[in-house]
Amino acid sequence: MVHLSVLYHAARQFLLRDMAYYAAAFSYYAPLALIPLVLVSILVASFFYSPSFVASIFQGWGTVLGDDLLALINVAVQNLDIEIKTYEVPTFALAFFLSVSIFAFNVLGTGFERMWGKHERGLKTFLWQTMRSASFVLILEIYILFIIGAEGLLSYFEVRSVFLLSEVIWFLSITTVFFLLFRFLVRSAPSWRGCLFAGVVSGALFLFANTILSAYIGAKPVLSIFGAAGLILVLLIWVYVLATIILYGAGVAELYDRMIRSNQK
Repeated sequence: MVHLSVLYHAARQFLLRDMAYYAAAFSYYAPLALIPLVLVSILVASFFYSPSFVASIFQGWGTVLGDDLLALINVAVQNLDIEIKTYEVPTFALAFFLSVSIFAFNVLGTGFERMWGKHERGLKTFLWQTMRSASFVLILEIYILFIIGAEGLLSYFEVRSVFLLSEVIWFLSITTVFFLLFRFLVRSAPSWRGCLFAGVVSGALFLFANTILSAYIGAKPVLSIFGAAGLILVLLIWVYVLATIILYGAGVAELYDRMIRSNQK
């Protein structure tokens, strides 16, 4: 009953504290932040693994967005990669787009603290959050390197051919990403136990939402109305749903901690 109560009150707190606003704000930054993050991840991983192997792994991950959106991201990454190799995009430009990624995580961090009733303002708070966001980008890159290596081992031993094992591995991977977000993005994070529970809840919601959105994208009503621009609209919808899940999960983590503490008294 405690777990069901946590889920209910987290949804109520999501609405009362206007988390839909922060989900929309994150959706504004995320499309600009996604491509640089993917590009940097590919470039960094290519130092440790075969570039062709890294590209195939990212392509497999990208299928969660649907074939059309995957093609859009692939084209953008290829264009950026070509321009960087020909020095048409200066290093400053890449640093600028990476800063957009940091600002996107800043929005999430601010949303977390507001969800937890701990939001502070001021230059010092902004600088601290920016440092946390930059650190989280580094943590995310290290985790991606680990996951790519694990994917290579699974492919080598043909483990993914086992029934449902691929889905379980994907669930564990995305759950870990959510756990890292809740635990390390802000200073006043809930406990490890609360973040883990919230990561599992968010991972399950993500898989459910991805199934629904994949079926919706497969029908392609947006593309028939808006043409190529429909890909951007679908990407924005997907990011908004993802941000909603993340912010809801943050509420679950904090409320789980609170109810566990109250039950121990």
